[in-house]
Amino acid sequence: MQRSRSPISAAAATPSAATSPALPRSVVIVGAGIVGMACALFLQRDGHAVTVIDPREPGTAASSGNAGIIAINAVAPIALPGLVRRAPRLLFDRDGPVRLRLAYLPRIAPWLLRVLLAARPDRVEKISTALAALLDHANDAYGELLRLGDAAAFYRRTGWLKVYSTEAAFDQSAEERDLMRWHGVRFDILSGGEVRHMEPELAPIFVRGMFFPDCGLVLNPERLVATLAATFRERGGVIQREAARRFGAAGRQREVITERARYTADAVVVAAGAWSGPLARALGARVPLDTERGYHLMFDMPEPGLRRPTLWGNHGFNLAPMETGLRLTSGVEFGGLDAPPNYRPIERLAGLAQTMLPGLTAQPRSRWMGFRPSLPDSLPVLGRSARQDGVYFAFGHQHLGLTLGAVSGRIIADLVAGREPGLDLAPYRAERW
Repeated sequence: MQRSRSPISAAAATPSAATSPALPRSVVIVGAGIVGMACALFLQRDGHAVTVIDPREPGTAASSGNAGIIAINAVAPIALPGLVRRAPRLLFDRDGPVRLRLAYLPRIAPWLLRVLLAARPDRVEKISTALAALLDHANDAYGELLRLGDAAAFYRRTGWLKVYSTEAAFDQSAEERDLMRWHGVRFDILSGGEVRHMEPELAPIFVRGMFFPDCGLVLNPERLVATLAATFRERGGVIQREAARRFGAAGRQREVITERARYTADAVVVAAGAWSGPLARALGARVPLDTERGYHLMFDMPEPGLRRPTLWGNHGFNLAPMETGLRLTSGVEFGGLDAPPNYRPIERLAGLAQTMLPGLTAQPRSRWMGFRPSLPDSLPVLGRSARQDGVYFAFGHQHLGLTLGAVSGRIIADLVAGREPGLDLAPYRAERW
């Protein structure tokens, strides 16, 4: 039997703040992406005095360039049992969806070994269950966040379509489909004719499809986060364009020390995305955080175009109709935070995108590269520090930062207020390593 997943709607769950409100406290959040701003708004709703610290404008890092999909179906970790056999071909295929810079191999090798260990069947089952537990609450939490941040206009309940131009490529999704069925994810398997009926502008080359009706699309992720930040400021929140350098203690309070000032608070939340690793280490948590470099191309929107985000499963790239045009997102590159971008692989996909969507005739008008914070087991670090009182972690969401941002913010607010978050947080603890 499938478990129902609640869509985002005006009738989303009752705000968790009503459960057991705590006395107002002061909180400093390090990080102003979707996760940090969700934490800020949920904490602010509880009456806390909240300051957000980030050297960048809210939403201008990873949040600005993602595919915009609220991927409620994403219960499959990146490491599935067949990965060990496929790993060399995947990592060193210059046109594949996963690429590795050879110069970065010595640094990332221990991380990759942990990924392979996470691909064991028993681990995949546990990881998938932990992902499903968060995803079960993601749509309800998004409904709360969009209302709280006056940002409902940025969301559309479009569903998400995956299409395949060969039966062999569709068959390779069998493990993912089994996990989704196990966890009650709603999806429909489509014939080629049903794909053409759903998206008439696609080329008539697709023989199979999968449609996920509970997924949605954020039409402009960067503007969404900027709007959340503006609402937070209007309600008295403070955002400082500074970089957290280290931490300290002042009696029973925590200190966040930047290049300009010291901020004292009752609680500190680390939600700095790909830059969270050194901050967590400074607070006593050594986590194997690394970076997946993500790329996108932006095209002018063809007319008529796509109605919903659509992924070509054979080639691992997604086309999403957004407020600013049609966005092509594809794959990941392992190369760390410092190497310059390599746009050649994604630019080679422009021709395939025109094959997929014949109305797409223009050259891409812009390109982007950003950093996804990734852990080998595909799970975020989320919850209270076991070593430092008053410290909370919310980072490492990998491809699901936008999807899990709202539920992560609500969980952090619950923990700061002393409320039960409604699920077991043990799988996401920083100390699991």
